Amino acid sequence: MNWKKGIPAVVIVLFVAALVPVVAFGTVTVHELVVLGTTDLHGYVMPYDYLTVKEVSDYGAAKTFTLIKWAREMYNNTILIDTGDAIQGSVLAEREARIDPIKMGDTPSIIKAMNIMDYDVVGIGNHEFNFGLEYLDLAIASADFPMISANLYNEDTKELRYDPYVILEREVDGIPIKIGVIAFLPPEIMMWDRVLLEGKVYAEPIVDAAAKYVPKLREEGVDLVIVSLHQGSSDAEAILENVEGIDAIIMGHSHGKIADKIDGVPVTMAGSWGNSLGLIHFHLLNIDGEWEVFSSCPQLWHVDEKVEAAPEIVEAVKEQHEATIDYVMAPVGTTAVPIKGYFSRVIDNEVTQLVNEAQLWYVKEYFKGTEYESMPLLSAAAPFRTNTSVDAGDVRIMNAADIYIYSNTLHVVKVNGLELKGWLEKSAENFNQIDPNSTEEQNLLARFSSYNFDVIEGIDYQIDVRNPVGQRIVNLTYEGEEVEDDMEFLVVTNNYRAGGGGYHLVDADIVLSSTVENRSVIIDYIIEKGTINPTPSFNWSIVPFESAGKITFSSSDEAATLPEELGIKGIKYIGDRLFEVDLIELAENVPQAVAN
Repeated sequence: MNWKKGIPAVVIVLFVAALVPVVAFGTVTVHELVVLGTTDLHGYVMPYDYLTVKEVSDYGAAKTFTLIKWAREMYNNTILIDTGDAIQGSVLAEREARIDPIKMGDTPSIIKAMNIMDYDVVGIGNHEFNFGLEYLDLAIASADFPMISANLYNEDTKELRYDPYVILEREVDGIPIKIGVIAFLPPEIMMWDRVLLEGKVYAEPIVDAAAKYVPKLREEGVDLVIVSLHQGSSDAEAILENVEGIDAIIMGHSHGKIADKIDGVPVTMAGSWGNSLGLIHFHLLNIDGEWEVFSSCPQLWHVDEKVEAAPEIVEAVKEQHEATIDYVMAPVGTTAVPIKGYFSRVIDNEVTQLVNEAQLWYVKEYFKGTEYESMPLLSAAAPFRTNTSVDAGDVRIMNAADIYIYSNTLHVVKVNGLELKGWLEKSAENFNQIDPNSTEEQNLLARFSSYNFDVIEGIDYQIDVRNPVGQRIVNLTYEGEEVEDDMEFLVVTNNYRAGGGGYHLVDADIVLSSTVENRSVIIDYIIEKGTINPTPSFNWSIVPFESAGKITFSSSDEAATLPEELGIKGIKYIGDRLFEVDLIELAENVPQAVAN
């Protein structure tokens, strides 16, 4: 392919300028240095989705390396930095760490790839600790590059666990230059991975660590200071407000795509899973042997179908890649009941039941021994796909992608009774208002995204679709008692909802902001249980009433025989994707305590 077609015009201009890289003005010369940055690779070496068993076009470190090679061809002077979250995330990485674990002396596939990519330095992110300190030690031992962090200390010695920074002694157009790279990780790891880290290490606030170690870098006579920050723009702003002497920040953690300047300092965040490459172009003056930044320009390149996977990486991880495909195709547990999502917007369902059971299982264990252990714990889940279909019997890893299609991360929010009811009222907008006296056919379901129809487990409630929006939740109880406005609950959800997505929550009180994927929690739950039985609890239902006309809703023709097969009363197929619902008969599916 013609690789120039995939590169923005501004880069072609810079490439032409780079043909004459050094311009002499007496004792002053002008040079270009390009800092390449990646972040949040999360073990995604290959352009492949193991949960759908399909190749993809827009991510994978093997493709990112192709961009890196292009950049190295275009620019004479480059360094390559990653900001962390490299060793955990993909099924490939999970398998190597937990399912068929590699041993000390072996090399994780992502580290193999990064060795080939020839990184200069890698910051340590929060997910580096998900498999424990020993596995991180294994990864560090197998890396051909330093992995650093300036704000994590050993509990026993009170000394830094890792080197806080490195000084890269390089040349720019033949002239020596000293580049200091310092890294910071989220202090929240002490909550996120408390079980693995408590009593072994502790984290220092990022700004405090930056104020301590950036000046030390400057004292060592470096010409540039590059920060590898496994956090986003707000933390970058805080550092720059309090610490002088920083020339660039490569950010990560939140998986955003950013090429910008903060207080005049260039910053990049190159997405996640190897879907982007950050570039910070420094135009440097060398004045009588001293370096000075003349200007800088941040930029992003993106992986797409035109970018081919680097063959040397493909070959290096071929065995582990193929073994991972075999793994996701193999059963990891069984389900005693079929998991079908076709009617999940009308009646309590196995899909949301499974997600809620898994989320509650995870968080109950997580909060043991904490201040939150005794608080009422609920869980919210939505039917992301209303055509989810897993038959009774074997459950495969790939089925998790059918049940939970988004790469959300698990969050827990604290709400009071009033906020809880508001959350449910927003979900109840899933339904149209039904006039029971109308003889016209009425559609039960509104134009409403299924991923916003949260079902909350741990409480009992009913939805009265005869009422207008905002007045539909009735008979809301917790452990048999009416939910009062000032009662407090913890609700397990995802980052999208906790951040205000779907407008269910406003300025949520987030007590756990985890970076563990909800989908991974489901997989771990199935593996732990062996056999699951996500039979609906029917803790929610539609208030039954007689209607003068038909009430209908649309679903898939594939569900035509499901009411009979699953013994669901009150729903019948009437043709062309349309189902009729009898709300009184539907209530016969629901335990009497809830129906009343």
